[in-house]
Amino acid sequence: MTVPQFSQHHFLRGSTRLVLGPNGLYVSQGPRRGAARLETEIPYEELLPVTLEHQRPDPLRMPPAGTWVAVWVLVQGISRLLQNKNPLPTELWVACGGFLLGLAAVVLVRRYRGRRVLLTTNRIHLAFHDAPRNRAALTTFIDAMQLRAHAYLREEYATVNPLGHIELQLHRLHWLRQLKVLSEQEYRTLSTRLTGRLSLDPVKLMGQDLETPYLN
Repeated sequence: MTVPQFSQHHFLRGSTRLVLGPNGLYVSQGPRRGAARLETEIPYEELLPVTLEHQRPDPLRMPPAGTWVAVWVLVQGISRLLQNKNPLPTELWVACGGFLLGLAAVVLVRRYRGRRVLLTTNRIHLAFHDAPRNRAALTTFIDAMQLRAHAYLREEYATVNPLGHIELQLHRLHWLRQLKVLSEQEYRTLSTRLTGRLSLDPVKLMGQDLETPYLN
């Protein structure tokens, strides 16, 4: 049986590997070669809810005033060369060209690093580079992870025993409903099977809530 997993390698952030184990999600992060900086396993009981958010870089703002000065100097220098006039000093060419190249590098790096996908669970937050080639694989893995977590929680916690401790089991069913492992209808059906009551709402008498005994 193939174990669902997802991995991404990034030359700045290193590698991230996610593997669905029998009892939880295994997470490993670190450089492409060498010991992992982060290595942990999150139990399915502590994993949900899971969200996936795509972040885009902020829109570019107006360049600083120095950009316009550098562009003007370069245009004047090119114009002088074309008209066979005295060229501008070499130092000024180098300074303006370096300024523009540095600004272009900052813009490119900012936009490149700004395209991220944030994977948020109950226990951990992970950031991935939003590479188009990895989007489908990451989405498929997240769907498989949620299905595995739901199936595990159903198998381990969605059974009821009317002869056991009722309050603890009701609390457990409520927890599963909050995580959307159980639908509202499933929650009510299991609660009725457990308590013998069609409704868990308290009975009121003279404006006060009364504790009603369970039928079982």
